[in-house]
Amino acid sequence: MKGLILNADDVGMHPAVDDAVAELVEKGIVSSASVMSLGRPNRDTLAAMTRCGADLGLHLDFTSELAHTAYRRETSLSSLMLSAWSGTLSAAFVREALDGQLQRFAELTGRLPDFIDGHQHVHQFPVIREALVQALETYGGRRIRVRSTHALRWRGAKAAVIAMLGSGALVRRLERLGFTGNADFMGVYDLSADADLPALWRGWLANAPEQGGLAMCHPALKDWGGEAFRIKEYQFLASQQFRELCAEFQVQSVNWRGQALCNVQPVL
Repeated sequence: MKGLILNADDVGMHPAVDDAVAELVEKGIVSSASVMSLGRPNRDTLAAMTRCGADLGLHLDFTSELAHTAYRRETSLSSLMLSAWSGTLSAAFVREALDGQLQRFAELTGRLPDFIDGHQHVHQFPVIREALVQALETYGGRRIRVRSTHALRWRGAKAAVIAMLGSGALVRRLERLGFTGNADFMGVYDLSADADLPALWRGWLANAPEQGGLAMCHPALKDWGGEAFRIKEYQFLASQQFRELCAEFQVQSVNWRGQALCNVQPVL
């Protein structure tokens, strides 16, 4: 069986996300969850995910509504990119925000994260990635992993652009220091409710590596603000069709340590 880290983003953004991810973890489908510690995720829900064997990571955030409220500044993705690449993004602010989000994660879970990634992949941007590496050396030794957006094969223009925004620089820096991450990255699409999820997942699962691949997803039980794609993702990931696709391509959802979850359900 191939081991694939199936990571759900945005836990803490809304209860509809948290509940969907918790259900998919309980079913052994989602094996890793990225937590927005600026939000208000339920501690008991996070603890239940951990008991099932799922890994929990920090979803580093500078651009969501949660971040806008926490930092009293409305930072769009485009403006963050401009400041990061122009050298005007404050390294002191970034490090303070990162430390604060890590500390809040520890308050919610009682421990440091198993991994770190970024909302809208901001963790790989200039200035932010330097602060991230410094924080890893301060807090985590070599235990905390970092999500790479580098894909082993062509997975579309959007995926290529995301990787170009700092994946190579971040991975090289981490490898020199002995940190590890995922070997492959998939799950990028246009986040449209009309997307052909069965076709997309067939392509990703068919080409998943033997170990170390990571596929991101964004499930939710309901649409609370014009993001109907989240409901579609939840419905598909919870479906018999998805389980059959995994069986067809001999793919098993595992956490970052390569372990299957406690409640994996057999294909009927």
